[in-house]
Amino acid sequence: MPINLLKLPLLVGAMVVSELDYKEVFLLSINSRRAYYLVKTARVTVSKITFRFEECCGFNTFAIAVLINKKWFPVTSLLHVYKLALDDVMTVNLGLGYEVYTNFDWWREDNGVFNHRIECVNEPMAIQKAFQDHINSIFHCSENNKLSLSTKWKGSLPNITNVKEVEIEDYYVDSPILTRILTKYPDPHTLSVESNIVGEIPKDSPFFQVENIAIQSRCGPDYFPNFVGRNMCLRRAILTEQDLIQFLQKWISNEAYHNLETFSINMDPLHILNQDLIRQAIEFEEYDPEVPEKRPEFLTFDIPYRGSTPTKYRLRNWSFIEIKRITDGKRAMPINLLKLPRLVGLIVVTELEEYQEVFLLSLCSLRTKFLVKKARIKLPNVSYQFRKCRGHNEFMIGFELHPTNFQYGLYKKVWYPVTSLLHVPKLVLNQISALKFGTGYEADTTIYLWYKEDGSFLHRIKYANDPMGIQKALQNHINSIFHYCGTNKLYLSMKCKGTLPNITNVKDIVIEDETVEPEFLTEVLTSYPNHQSLSIKSRIVGELPKESPVFQVQDIANFVGRNMWLRRALLTEQDIIQFLRKWISNEAYHSLETLSIMRNSGKTINEALIRQTIEFEEYDPSEPEKRPDYYDVVTPIRPIVQRHSLRNEKWLELKRITDGKRAFVQFFHIVFHFFVHKDSLDALNDDDVIWEF
Repeated sequence: MPINLLKLPLLVGAMVVSELDYKEVFLLSINSRRAYYLVKTARVTVSKITFRFEECCGFNTFAIAVLINKKWFPVTSLLHVYKLALDDVMTVNLGLGYEVYTNFDWWREDNGVFNHRIECVNEPMAIQKAFQDHINSIFHCSENNKLSLSTKWKGSLPNITNVKEVEIEDYYVDSPILTRILTKYPDPHTLSVESNIVGEIPKDSPFFQVENIAIQSRCGPDYFPNFVGRNMCLRRAILTEQDLIQFLQKWISNEAYHNLETFSINMDPLHILNQDLIRQAIEFEEYDPEVPEKRPEFLTFDIPYRGSTPTKYRLRNWSFIEIKRITDGKRAMPINLLKLPRLVGLIVVTELEEYQEVFLLSLCSLRTKFLVKKARIKLPNVSYQFRKCRGHNEFMIGFELHPTNFQYGLYKKVWYPVTSLLHVPKLVLNQISALKFGTGYEADTTIYLWYKEDGSFLHRIKYANDPMGIQKALQNHINSIFHYCGTNKLYLSMKCKGTLPNITNVKDIVIEDETVEPEFLTEVLTSYPNHQSLSIKSRIVGELPKESPVFQVQDIANFVGRNMWLRRALLTEQDIIQFLRKWISNEAYHSLETLSIMRNSGKTINEALIRQTIEFEEYDPSEPEKRPDYYDVVTPIRPIVQRHSLRNEKWLELKRITDGKRAFVQFFHIVFHFFVHKDSLDALNDDDVIWEF
């Protein structure tokens, strides 16, 4: 039976509240004054509250969460819209008497967790302050607030107080906007900039006064000469040996960096500093094992950068060299990655921002490859792209991820590069470096690195070796360092000359040219005989032979397998009638599960003509249980679960004569769907993305 929370003894009610998650606590607090008082009595304590401001669907959104051990636990989200849906308006009273008219949105994530968002039209500055006051009154926070900003946010900066950590995201941030942010929220102790900073930062900018700074984008030596804080991390620095020598000389002479505690620099992965040149200019003191007590045994740093973890360094070894400041004898030590204790080295490797960096580190030496393998970094999947680039065959390796929020019906594939090979006739002699892949395969190569406008870097390896050998060696190398044993996806182009890529365990194939010839399709499917899905985004020029392996693929976007998706089909109503008759009589399509067809002509399918010939069963709203609630289309052709609701008049039903198998049919303008009924236990994994139709 249900329980009235407000009728429980106050102590019991407070105990129940303390067991709720943070979203439920917030929603309970806005139900009534009594519920608000109960929540306050429970004294829910949190370590840190985070406010995130970004753009969503053209509107400003304001998300509030609790941060515990650097993990995000949502509390609520506010979307500032132009007007509300009048039929769904609700009045919400925030803690200190502020009244707001809202619309509530609710949805359930794929993992079963529900989420909500509050839409409002109130003046942003006032409602932001009211929300912060309400949150502060129901959650007892032990630390200062964190603010995460997107540069796509429009209008005034958020009206939030007591901000001590600032995080800036998105591709770009102009230096005047950066100064404006730091002026609005003075004296933050930590600043993390994920964006590419455009323009020069003035020397008197409050940027240089922040205690802890982490810059994720490309940056040069001008970022640290004026720094007066304690900790700085430059993740993609472009520096020379002279820049570092000048920095060290200023610290030694006490000319600058008086408060500095740690300075971390990540440079281009293949740019190795000339240590001898630095040692010639700076006097270092080596470790003396005869007097180990001259150094502390350990040094621990816990810096509040985004993504950083507390790190403990063992100092009594040869990997650290020492320098002293002239005026007060203060000591400092640079670090050699390979001479760190193995556990610390593994932590450093796992903190690398890009999989490209991990891959390039694995090529530097046998010791770095061993270190990378021990870090046990894993790829979620592996894709190979074989395409034409500047007249040469390019062989790209990476992995794909897909957005998990399909609330707005959007579909997007995100490619994360690992490496790229370009086959050229010959290499420039004075730029050649020998690289070892896999289990000892050696190739002469030239490596090129460049930066994109968003500050991220890319690289390409040029080679003149036999493609078959280096492709196989590279696959073995990738599988080895990333501990990958899954299946592979292969993107192909007819424009690439020569043999097809020497890749094994290919299950999914995508062809993306404008046109494709039947002979090429046959060659592809013969070369990769264990394929399961084929997506042809090209126009097939010529007729496919009936014995072609194309018709034996399990999932094909052209077919006698399980799933078919035809995007630009030339077919008539008679073709559909013939297909349905063959399925009903069990003459063909025995293994078919799903068929989706989109006409190329743009002419609406004549449903009435088809219904004159084929007997369908209509939906009976008085007996909805005769049908499943929905049908999930799960195929490798598309990386989402397409969920279709069946309990409505749009869907018709068919039965196969021989075994009573059911199928559901829908005609919608130029689209025809045919789904064979299956056990509801077939469909989903916990991490599947669901897109409802």
